[in-house]
Amino acid sequence: MIPEFDPIMQEHIHRIKNDKIHNHYLGHNIQNELINLLASEIKTKIIKKIMNAKYYSIMLDCTPDISHQEQISFVLRCVDISSTPIQVNKYFLEFLKVNDPSGKCLFNVIID
Repeated sequence: MIPEFDPIMQEHIHRIKNDKIHNHYLGHNIQNELINLLASEIKTKIIKKIMNAKYYSIMLDCTPDISHQEQISFVLRCVDISSTPIQVNKYFLEFLKVNDPSGKCLFNVIID
């Protein structure tokens, strides 16, 4: 479907099919690597904002996923005093799999 609506992609896929190019960067490994690089950069920017914030909080919530594996949603909240008016921002960072939803386990997740 992609080449149907985009002439540049149409030409690219035509070259792949005719063996004119061998590195096409459309494979799942390249796409996953790109997604991981973007996620890492976004996470770094969020952590930098949190480090510069005067006030912040950490929110954790345990819930089982569809396979009944306990997971924690990890959310950071901070007061952004660099904007006018001052804003409270909330950032979802990730889901973390845990074996034990106890308070001690949650504490260890925060420390890690």
